[in-house]
Amino acid sequence: MGRDTLELADDSLFIEKINQTFSEAEADLVGRAHAFFIKNKCADNSAGYRTADLLFEQEADAVSIAASFLAPLLWQNLASPDEIRDHFGPAVAATLENLHPPFTCHDGGRPYRHKDIQEILDTIGGVPRKALLFISFRLLALECATPPCSDAARSMAQETLDLLVPIANRLSMGDLRRRLEDACFRILDPDKYAYLKENVAPIQAEDDKCLKILLDGVQRLLDNNGIAGRVQGRTKSLYGIDRKMTRTGRSLQEIMDRVGLRVIVASVPECYTVLGLLHAHFKPIPGTFDDYIGLPKDNGYQSLHTCVYPVREISHKPIEFQVRTELMHMEAEHGTAAHWRYKSEAEGADRDRQRAQWMRGLRHQHAEAPSSEAFVELLHRQVFQDHLVVFGNGGRIVRLAEKATVRDYLTIANIGAPQGAAVKVNGQTAALDHLLRDGDSIEVSAGTAPNGSLEKEANKSDLPSTPGPAHPYGPDWCDAKLMRPTSQSKAKEN
Repeated sequence: MGRDTLELADDSLFIEKINQTFSEAEADLVGRAHAFFIKNKCADNSAGYRTADLLFEQEADAVSIAASFLAPLLWQNLASPDEIRDHFGPAVAATLENLHPPFTCHDGGRPYRHKDIQEILDTIGGVPRKALLFISFRLLALECATPPCSDAARSMAQETLDLLVPIANRLSMGDLRRRLEDACFRILDPDKYAYLKENVAPIQAEDDKCLKILLDGVQRLLDNNGIAGRVQGRTKSLYGIDRKMTRTGRSLQEIMDRVGLRVIVASVPECYTVLGLLHAHFKPIPGTFDDYIGLPKDNGYQSLHTCVYPVREISHKPIEFQVRTELMHMEAEHGTAAHWRYKSEAEGADRDRQRAQWMRGLRHQHAEAPSSEAFVELLHRQVFQDHLVVFGNGGRIVRLAEKATVRDYLTIANIGAPQGAAVKVNGQTAALDHLLRDGDSIEVSAGTAPNGSLEKEANKSDLPSTPGPAHPYGPDWCDAKLMRPTSQSKAKEN
């Protein structure tokens, strides 16, 4: 079957984007993979093309984009691993090795099963690029599902929320994570999704008018002070709005009570300069400033956050600002996908090593967990639970869950305190059940231990133990929907 003129035009535009973005050798790799895909693919099977385009949007490297074209061919037995290695090299072959189709269907109606989770963890292994591919294909499969969805689609959506969303978050794939959340939300609760989509739109339209004025004003502020930067608006994802309403018990109007802007500049010193300019021109709200540049989040996220009072005749809502560098922005939105763009190759490789180690640890944690439900609960605590920062001996930084105690600090910090040791918090002797606060300074020293032996207490933990066959490509619930392009909305909230 021939290819129509529109499809060929899309191909031409895609290859042009590739040639403009990558080096000659990298563009050649993607171009050869694209040609191989076109030559061998089934009629109307656009999954590989759509995934490649998605990965390009995520600023992924040439190896990942080339692999996205070739994966469907392997899954449909239209190419062999040896062919892939011979034609496209070891990096592409290694990326696709044992990468199963991300269209897992469950039996029995359970949201997830032990072997299903283990299969996914084994598939992505400790390789961030594999996780990126798996998540990207899964996202497009979920976005093409049309409610009311089958039990298989709902099960897949629940599994994605339980497992892949926290993994995407930990790998700093901010844009993919938000799209995954909204795609799952639409499948699992279509009525609430439709309600929020309808009712958020008019609120957002009014906010956009305010944002336009603020964007222009902040851009002039940068220009007048000789700072080369850009300003963009931020909107909330529907899933994020729903979760916040559920968590806080607040109404939609109360949730949509702020407008958000993001200021992106070239360097860290400029971030703090911009913060000073914002606080000089707007009135900051006390207690709303967070410095995630000095103290990054566990997933590497860096940015300055502040909130200012409403500006009369512009907005009746407080205004949230995020200030970050271009590199921080790339890391927050695309994470491991965009590490090839780091100025320092070693810096990107180091972040990937850290994330690979974390993913490998997940397999151990899952194997040791008493149930899949317990593992999912532990994973979500690791990734999503609010944290406070405390400082141990020598200024060591330790992040703990809110309402953590001295005992939790000893456990998380892995301190085997000697018999007779004492703990001081901010210079005062503290008991093991003493509640810690953000910024506390903790010192473990020789002395009289409160409430008995610290060594014994430090070895206790209230947490769980820490850390099938491939399905055919294109499952029944999806039919040919995965093969057709769909409109895709991109959330912009961090």
